Order: sequence, then structure tokens, then C-alpha cells
Amino acid sequence: MGWIRNVWSSVKSTVVEIGSSLVEKAKSLANKAIDFMAEKAEGFIGEVNQMWQRVKPFISTIRIVVQKIGNLMPFPWLRGALVLLDKALALLESIDKSPLAKKVKQAIEWIINWAKEQQKKRMDEEAMAEARRHAEVLAEAQQHLQGDARGAIDAMALLNNYLVVKASVERAVEQDDLQDFEYYLRLRAVQKLLAYYDSAMLKIEQADDINQDMYFIVEAAQALIEQHASFSDAQTLQLDHMTQRLFGKPIIPFIFEEMIIAWEINRKAVEEEWALLNRHLAKDNMLFRRLQRAKANEELEPEEGVQLNDLSLSLPRDTQRLEALGQDSLEKRFYVNAAEGFLQMLEKDEATLLAEGRDYLLEQGAIVGQLLIDCAQNGRSWGSLSDQEQGLIVDFANIFEQDCQARTQQAQLVEVAA
Repeated sequence: MGWIRNVWSSVKSTVVEIGSSLVEKAKSLANKAIDFMAEKAEGFIGEVNQMWQRVKPFISTIRIVVQKIGNLMPFPWLRGALVLLDKALALLESIDKSPLAKKVKQAIEWIINWAKEQQKKRMDEEAMAEARRHAEVLAEAQQHLQGDARGAIDAMALLNNYLVVKASVERAVEQDDLQDFEYYLRLRAVQKLLAYYDSAMLKIEQADDINQDMYFIVEAAQALIEQHASFSDAQTLQLDHMTQRLFGKPIIPFIFEEMIIAWEINRKAVEEEWALLNRHLAKDNMLFRRLQRAKANEELEPEEGVQLNDLSLSLPRDTQRLEALGQDSLEKRFYVNAAEGFLQMLEKDEATLLAEGRDYLLEQGAIVGQLLIDCAQNGRSWGSLSDQEQGLIVDFANIFEQDCQARTQQAQLVEVAA
């Protein structure tokens, strides 16, 4: 996974948890394993597009919406910013920039109207193009202003960029297929960043109280939502520091926990599909046996004969499919829970693992990680693993089953609350 692999390269040398060669090796293998599992997702979890269809209803319920405060403005700080925006327009006119001042005024009015109306309508391509044109106008105005007037224009530019990236996220969530799993992970990272931005901005009373985190969140979201994300090492480290401060975890776990949550939702969908088919198959088996007994004792009605013939064909096929679904669900459980273990190795430092009595993860996790890397690199299926290899993964995965379910449940509770 190109971008995510570059992220790890940028941040690994600054990870403060690394205190010994054992820890360093274990964390490095955990990262590689989880990276390979994501890159080769179809080998571990099934078709990415099929997973997307199962997960899409869950993430589609996440609406990053600007709530209206009062009857006029969507954000409290906009009221006070209007005074400073008038000052900015006056300053532009005073330096013989009347045409630019006129464009800035039009941009401000357009942005405020969109912020007020975004709950009722969404940006189409034409509106997004207009928003980008306004961004260019505001960027030009910023070059001529300083102090409070510049700050007010900065805040409007921020709001404009937020509206664009929010619309981009909504469009991405609504797409019918998804072939790139890395893009899914970046999309979820953007959703979480914007959700934080949304709640934080609603608490800000004055435009000059908007801090650099808010600006960087939108900047990062704009880059991540693009199909080909491009981050410098400095931007990556800034994002890593910010996720640690705001979300309590480094950037790699911040991104990869969404893989585990998505995989667990997908696994549960397979489990539910198995349960539904099992109930259906049980009813069909009962009907099949009844029709067989009836046929042995009397002549069947024509409709019953057709029904018996159809069941004789469908039952073996459905039984085989049930067995395949059961095995698929079981394998997915092992892979998902193992990934949860790797994620915890990246989230926690050595002292925390020792305090939790899980220092054995450093050695066992490294062994399992290397095994799964081998599976990803060489396309090895679960069935091709030896009993000992399967046992190593199963033992490691079982430790984290409850943690994995708790992470997924917590994520769903947060999404519902959002």
C-alpha cells in the first residue's frame, strides 16, 4: 500500500515506544504484517468490493453535518467574523483592489449560503468548481492582508475548503464499488478527522480562536480524499503528532483500526449469511424428508413432484455453500483477531504491555506476523498452512477476540452518536 507504507517509513524512526531491539523488531513485524494483510486484503478477507457492499451501510450513516447555531449562522464564530470581513473588504478597496474586494464579497456570501443550506442540498460538480474558484479569490486576498482582517479571510477559506472536502467524502461513500482498500482506509481517516473538526468548530466563539489543528485537519483531509494521496515527511509527522494529541493514538493505528473494524463487520455479515442459510436449509431438509416419505407411500401431486426434484438439486448445492460460509467465517475470525493483536502492539508501548501481562506478544506476535507476511507475499491460503502454523495463528487470535469485538462495538456507538 503505497501511501500507508510511506507513512510508516516517515514515522517509524520517531516512535518513542521503541526501547529495545526486541520491541523494535516486534513492532516492525507487526506493522509489516498488518500492512501486507491490508494490501492483500482479498487473500485474507475476500473480495474488497464485496466487503465494501457489506460495510457501506455502516459508514453511510455517518453524516458529518454542520449544525446550525441560531437562525442565521452555522458556526458561532461567523457572527463576529462578519465585522472583520467588512474590515478586510475596506482594506482591499483602500489599496486599490476594488475588483478583488467585489469577488471576495461574492465568495463570502456564497460560502455562507452553502454553509447554511448544506443540510438540504449537496454540492454537485458545478458547485464544487465554484467553491474552488472562490478558494483562488480568497488566496489572492490573503496575500494583501494582515492581522484580524487576514484572520477573517483565513477562516472563510477554511470553511470553504471544509465544504468541498465534506462533499467529496459524501460522494466517495456513495460510490457503488471500491477496488482499492487503501482508499477505504484513507476515507475512514478523513471521516474521523472531519467529525472531530465539526465538533471542535462548533465550540469556537471567535474566528481568531481557530487553531492550527483545524487548518491542518482540512488540509490533511483534502490530500487523503484524493485517489493518489501525496504527503511530505513533515506533513506525515505533523499528522502523526496530531492524532496522538487528539485521538490518543499514532497515525498508523489510527488508520489501521478501520481495517479491523471493517473486517469484523464483514465477518459478522458472513456469519449472519451462514445463520440465514442454515435456517433455510433446515426447513428444506425437513420438507425434503417429508416428500420422500410421502413418495414411498403414495403418489405425489405434480407440484410436490416438482418440489421434490428441485430440492434434490438445491440441497447438495446449499449444503456445500453452508459449509464454505462456515469455514470462511471461521478463517476470517482468526485473521481479524490476529490483526487486532498487531494493532495493539503498535498502539501500546513496552511498559503498557508488561503492565497488562502481555509482554509475550512481542515474541509470539513477531512469529505470527512473519507467518502472515509469508501468506500475503506467497498467496498461501488457510488450507495450505500446516496444523502447527494454523495453531499459532489461532492461539494468538483467540487472545484478542473480545478486544476486537469491543473496538467494533465502540466504533459503532461513536458513529451513532455522531
